[in-house]
Amino acid sequence: MRAMKEAPAAPLLKDGFDAATVRAIAEAVAAAHPGFAADRFTAHCLDGFAALSLMARVHRVAQALHAHLALPFGPAVAVLRQAMGEPGPSRRAPEGITVFRHAPYLQFVAEAGLGEPEAALDALEWMTRHFTGEFAIRPFLQHHLERTLARMQRWCAHPDARVRRLASEGARPLLPWGRRVAQLIAQPALTVPLIDALAGDPDEVVRRSAANHLNDLSRLDAALALEVARRWQARALPDGGRTLQRALRTLVKQGRPEALALLGYAVDAPFVLEEFELDRREVPIGGRLVLCFALRCAPGRGGRACVDYAIGYASGNGRPRRKVFKGTVRELPGGAVQRFAFARDFVVRSTRRLYSGAHRAEVLVNGRVLGALDFELTDGGA
Repeated sequence: MRAMKEAPAAPLLKDGFDAATVRAIAEAVAAAHPGFAADRFTAHCLDGFAALSLMARVHRVAQALHAHLALPFGPAVAVLRQAMGEPGPSRRAPEGITVFRHAPYLQFVAEAGLGEPEAALDALEWMTRHFTGEFAIRPFLQHHLERTLARMQRWCAHPDARVRRLASEGARPLLPWGRRVAQLIAQPALTVPLIDALAGDPDEVVRRSAANHLNDLSRLDAALALEVARRWQARALPDGGRTLQRALRTLVKQGRPEALALLGYAVDAPFVLEEFELDRREVPIGGRLVLCFALRCAPGRGGRACVDYAIGYASGNGRPRRKVFKGTVRELPGGAVQRFAFARDFVVRSTRRLYSGAHRAEVLVNGRVLGALDFELTDGGA
C-alpha cells in the first residue's frame, strides 16, 4: 500500500497579506497617530516575515502594534479605529484576501484588551463590521465567559448583521481554526439562547451561522441538538427547512432516524436496492469510479429518500477511513423504480491523501446502508 504525492501546491493564501500590506497598515496608523514609529514598526513586522503563515503574520503585526503604539488600551483602540476608517454597509461586494489587512487590529484587541473586557468587547463590536471578530473573541470567552456571553446575547438584537453573526459564530464550540473554549465544549447548552435568538434572523448569513452552530452542538450532544431543532421547526422560521438541513447534516450523515424524520424523510419506508454495480473494480489513482443502482419501494410505501453513498478508504495505519458523500434527495413513489448514478474521483489533493489498496463503496438511503461493493485503488495511470 503506497501513498501518492500531492500535486504542486496552489498559491498560498498568506501571499495576499504581504510586505505591502504591512506598509499600508503602518501608513494608516501613522496618519491617525503622528507619533507612531512607522519605520521601526515595519522592520519589526518584516523580520523573518516570509517564513510565517498567514495567521502568524497577523499575530506578528498585532504584537508590533502593541510594541510601537505605546498607548493605554482605550486611546490605542481609538487610533486603530481611525486607521481602519468607517465600516461600509453590511451588504457589499466581498474584498477577498485584502480584507485580512484588518485582522491585526482585532488581534491587538484580543491580546491587549483582556484586562479591560468591556472596552475590548465594545471595540470588537465595532471592528467586526470590517473583519470578523470570531477568532478575536475567543480569549474573552475563555477568561470572561459569563460577561462575554451576556454581551453576545445583546448583540443578537444589533441592527448590523455582521455583529449578530458574531454572536453566533464567535461562540461556536467547534469553530474551525478557532481556539477551543473548554467550557463551551463541556456545557454545549450554554450557547443555545444565542442561536435560538438568531435561527430566524432576516439575514441569510446569520441564519447559516446559527445552523452551523447547532451542527457543532450535534457533534457534542445529539439529544440537545435534536431538542433545539424540534423547537425551531415548531416556530416555522423563515427559510426554516434549509436552516434545519444545514443544522442537522452531521446527524443525517450518521443516519440518525430522529434527524431524518425531522427533515421529512420516510425513515420507515422499505426501500430495496437493485442492480448495484461499479463501472470498474480497479480504479487508478487519478481516475474515477461510477456507482450505478436502482431503488424500489413496495406499493403504497414510498416517500422522501435521502440517497447518499460512502467510500471506505484504505489508510496508512491499516484502519479503514469511511466518508459519506451527499448524493440526492428524491420522492420515490410506492411501486416505482428509479435509477441513480454517482461518480467519485480519486485525484490527490492537498487536503486528501490517497493510499492504494482495498476500498469499499456503499449505498445509503435515509442513513441506512442498503448495499456495498469492494474495489481496488491502484497506482496505475488513469
